[in-house]
Order: sequence, then structure tokens, then C-alpha cells
Amino acid sequence: MKLILFIALRYLRSKKSHNIINMVSYISLTGVVCGTAALLIVLSVFNGFENLTGSIYSIFDPELKITPKEGKTFVIDSAKLDKISSIKGVAGVSLILDENVLLKYKQQQTIALMRGIDKNYERNTPVKNSMYDGEFKMYTGDYPSAVFGYDIAAKLGIFGLTDVNPVFVYVPGRETKLLMSNPANSLNVMSLLPSGIFEIEKSFNETYVFAPLAFMQELLDRKAQISAIEIQLETGVESNNAAQSVAKIIEPELQVKTRHQQNEALYRMMKSEKAIVYAILILIVIVLSFNISGSLSMLITEKKEDIATLKSMGATDKLIKQIFLSVGVLITFFGIVFGMFIGLTVCLLQQYLGLLKLPGNNLLVDAYPVKILLTDLLLVLVSVTLIGYFASLISVYKLKT
Repeated sequence: MKLILFIALRYLRSKKSHNIINMVSYISLTGVVCGTAALLIVLSVFNGFENLTGSIYSIFDPELKITPKEGKTFVIDSAKLDKISSIKGVAGVSLILDENVLLKYKQQQTIALMRGIDKNYERNTPVKNSMYDGEFKMYTGDYPSAVFGYDIAAKLGIFGLTDVNPVFVYVPGRETKLLMSNPANSLNVMSLLPSGIFEIEKSFNETYVFAPLAFMQELLDRKAQISAIEIQLETGVESNNAAQSVAKIIEPELQVKTRHQQNEALYRMMKSEKAIVYAILILIVIVLSFNISGSLSMLITEKKEDIATLKSMGATDKLIKQIFLSVGVLITFFGIVFGMFIGLTVCLLQQYLGLLKLPGNNLLVDAYPVKILLTDLLLVLVSVTLIGYFASLISVYKLKT
């Protein structure tokens, strides 16, 4: 085996009689390097976006969420809430009530999704770590307050929180018929004061407003009703196991979903995109690997005299084929090593220095996110190795000695 590798390495390093052979050898090596580096970089960027998306949605989406299978709201008794809170691994339980509302501030108005929250949500929400201005609080003295997304605040013209002007909230009355002569009389209206502005990501900034749960229940005429129960888990607790425990307590009309299930379509789409891009890059690497076949074919043609000499010394056809197969494997090996080095270097530079910036200012980060996974390293290593091996095997299989 050592002899085979020695001869293969010598053939790989030796100067060829025709420059075209050297050129094709360098091209084949460069192809493997570029293909390996591109695979690693692209997969790592997809991992980074998936991780970024998860971190953004984790601000709003709890680890477990209970919602009705049909309808928008439901009522749950305190005994069941106590049972859910007592489940091992449950860190907190919050009640919320969501509804689309019309907001009016001075002469400006806009539509928003208002989320009524209880004290547990207010105390533990990660949104308070993303405040642009003011505080995340639901009451100013005894008067109800609201925390607005940055884009909603901009649409309403809420640029400072020292103004005492209230924000008026309008929703259609549940029991009131629409009067075409005076539609305003068909609406429930209440007011609150702006207490804070949060800034996370554009899709959230232009959608959400937080208000007290009691305020929302009164505004919507839904006493004691909620639209969801959010459950936070302790660190290290398996969400699927906790979901099964919760499902045994709640009524059959309700359902419990993990964070992944709450955004299942999004994560499935991201996985599909990653798989498609991986398949496209693999096809490119396969095309590039034809250079290895071409390089070996030329090398075999040039080394006809060496092959005859080896045969006269007792070398078998199998041994000669293994020598040239080893040349192709060495090209693949060095290509993978250099490609991995370049790919890891680019990923680490991007991860820590953020050299390549994202367009716009709509995300929590301003540079392309990167996350290197061991599974991707192994996937790239195995994929390129197999492609290089079979590309070499095709040329060697045709060798006639």
C-alpha cells in the first residue's frame, strides 16, 4: 500500500511532458477545492439563517402554545392552569388574547395586531430586551398602557413618550349591528397611553402592539376568554415530552404545539431550500470532477512506458489500476483539505468579523449569519470523497494494460 501511494504521489507531483496535462491536473484540483469550499460556505450560511430565524421567532413564539382547534377564543379554568404550572420542567404560564384593531393617535391611524398579555408575560417576555424607547409596562399608574412596534409607532407619529395624548383603539362590537348611517356607533372604542417602543425585525415591528389582557377582554367583550396559553420551559427540558404531558390535561377541543410546530411550514421551506441548493452544488461538483477523469486519462496515456516497465517487473493489472486510482484519490484528498481550509476560514471570518453585509436594516444582524455544523462538515467530506473516487474509478476502469 505504501508503494502504491509513493508511486501515485510521484506521478502527481512530477512534471509532465505536455503542459496541457499539468494544466488539466491543476484545473481538476482547483475544481475540487472550489466545490468543497462552496458547499461548506453555502450550507453554513443556510444554518446561520435558520438559527437567526429561530432566535427571532423565539421572542414571540413560546416553547409550547395551547390554542383552540376551532374558533379564536376559549375559556380555561384555574384548576387546569394550576395542573399545567405544576408539570415538571414548566417555568411559566402566560395568557394572551390577540385581535386585529384600528389604532388612532391624533390625526394618524393604522391597523395592528394587538396582543393582550397578563403579568407573567409582561414579567418574562424577551421583548423587553429589544426596547427602542421607553419601558415594557402595561400600566402608567392606574391607566392602561401599550408597547408599540417601531413601524407602527412611526405610522402613528409616536416619536416621543413624554406626550400624554392617548391612543384610541377601535374594534367592531360583538353584539352591535353595523349602522351604515353612522358606522362609528357600531365600534367599541377605548384608549391607552404609549409606554414603550420595541424594535426587533420589520415583520414584527409593523404588526404587534402589546396591551393589558384585562383591557383587551373588556374591549372585545370577551370576559375571561383568551386566544392562547403560552408555556415557557426550564432549560434542557424536551419540548415534545412536555407537550405530551400538557395534552393529557387540556380539553380535547384544544391543541398544544411546540415552537417548531407553530412555524412548521417556515422550517420545512428552509430545509427544502437547503436541500435544493445542496443538490445543485453537488451537481456542479460532479461536473467539475470530470476534470479528474480527464487528467487521469492523459496521465495514463503519458505513462504507457512506465506501465510496461512495471509489468515487466511483475506488477499485476490490479496493482497498476490501484496506482492510478490512488492518483485520483490524492487529487480529491488535497482538494478537500484545501477546500475545507478555505471554507472554514471564510466562515469564521464572516462569523466573527461580518465582512459581507446584508442589504437593508430589517434584521437583528447586519451581516450574513454563519453557523458551522459538524454534520455539514461530514456531509461535504463524504459527498466530495465519493464523487472524486467514482470519477477516478471511471478512468481507471477503462485502463487497458
